[in-house]
Order: sequence, then structure tokens, then C-alpha cells
Amino acid sequence: MTPPRWWTVARERLWGLAPWDAGRISDEWFRAHFEYAADVVNQWVGGVLDVRSARLLNFGCGDGITDLALVLRHGATAIHGVDIRREYAKLPRIAREQLGMRRIPAALTFETIQPGAPLAGRHPPVDGIMSWSTFEHVERGQLLPILCDLHACLRPGGVFFLQIEPLFYSPYGSHLRRYDDVPWHHLLATEEALWQVIQAHEGPIDAAEVDFGFADFGADGYKRFVFKEYQALNRLTADELVALAGQAGFTVERQERRSVDLQPPPELRGRYSDELLRNNEVFLLLRKGDARAA
Repeated sequence: MTPPRWWTVARERLWGLAPWDAGRISDEWFRAHFEYAADVVNQWVGGVLDVRSARLLNFGCGDGITDLALVLRHGATAIHGVDIRREYAKLPRIAREQLGMRRIPAALTFETIQPGAPLAGRHPPVDGIMSWSTFEHVERGQLLPILCDLHACLRPGGVFFLQIEPLFYSPYGSHLRRYDDVPWHHLLATEEALWQVIQAHEGPIDAAEVDFGFADFGADGYKRFVFKEYQALNRLTADELVALAGQAGFTVERQERRSVDLQPPPELRGRYSDELLRNNEVFLLLRKGDARAA
């Protein structure tokens, strides 16, 4: 039986967090999110907030690995993760297998939400929000309402760090690279042709691309799952994201766009700009206006 959260909080205040050992990490998906993703979030958010005292919201928390790392490696003390799927329910088992932890920290709480359901007003305002490779999966018509809702979730002066990778028009923006390594293939081939490539794929896929939900689907089921995810991508560009953030009331504090060192095929250059085709990743640090400036 899981002990009540108040008991876990009290125990951690008295005796500290459960012991953990990063030397046990064997899964590459876990390593990438526990190390790289958490370090990037901390670099961007920790540069403007004290994560050791800030109240944080993770929109699209997935399996919660990055949240766990922010607590264990960067001292965060209050992170609430929300997602439309319950992958975070696997986190206690994952932490036990990869770190030897007997329990996850009380600093972490998670919640399953309905797509597009408003969050503002359900919890006290937060100091910071983060979102890692989530907004490309949001239904296009929900992008602005969700950004407005997240703006309302922040205290005045609060910040929102948002990352997307890969962007749709980049070489592997289909999110299908597990099965199809041809750059820009999704912009060149029909959906039927892409599905045939995926169906024909045999053998292992890159370990860093195998998340902890893979076993839930099985090999064939996972192919169907990721292809449906591809079909549902909103095709958001970095310029569109910045414009939507402004419409929602955010100001851009900082941004970075990363591009790949590949040349697009000639048949795409007449349809899209090189900048659009090569822009693989975007990082945004957004801020909600300070009430004192109103």
C-alpha cells in the first residue's frame, strides 16, 4: 500500500530522499531524459528561477523521468506533471530499476488531464512551466487556448520554457526515424508509402528511441501507434509558435533555433524555404508580464 503523501513529505524532511545511484542506469531513453533533457531545462529555467524553491508545472510530463532528475540532480522541491496519458505511473518501477530508488520523491505529483481541459484555477499559480517535445502533438485548434490557459496558470512575472524537437518540416520531423532514416521522406512520399516502409522494418530500433511504453504495444502495435502520432502532428513551425505565444500574452525572454547541417533535396526547395526545412529544434523562454508593469 502506498503511504499518504504527507507521510512521505515528513519522512523526507527528517531523513532526506531515498538513496539513488546513477551508476545503475542501463536504459538509453532514461539516460537521455535524466541527464540531457533535465540539464537543458535547468539551464533555461534555473537561470531565471531558483528551482529549489519554485513551484513548477510540467505540461506533457510523459514518464516523469526529467522531473525526477530535476529533483535529484538539481534540487527542485515542487513539480506537478500533467499529461493526457498515464506513462508517469511507471516512474516508481523505472526509478527502482534504473536508480535503485525505493520510492520517488514527495516533491513530484502527477495528474492525468483531458486534451484541452483548462488547468488555470485548479491549483495555486506556479512560478514556472516547462514543456519538452509536447506542443507538436497538440491539436492545432487547441494551441492558442492551451497557451492562454498556461499563461493564466503562472504568477505575474513567471516563466515558461518550451522546447520542440524535431520540428515537422525538418529532415526527421515525422517522428518516424525509428523506422525510416531517409531525411525529409515524409515531405516527399505519400502516407501509404511511409506506412509500407514502417511495416517492412525489421530488427531492433535505436535504444535511445525506445520509450517505456514500447512493451505496452509490442513491436507491431508500436509501429501503428507512432504512425498515428505522425498523422496527428500539427505541423507547427517556430515562427507560428512565437506568434501564438505573443497572442496568448507572453513576451519572449530568450529563444534559440537549431538547424541541421543537411542540404534539402531540390524538389523541396521550390515548396519550402531552406530555413524552414533545416530548422530542427526550437527553445523558447517566455515570461508573463509583471503585475507591477501593468
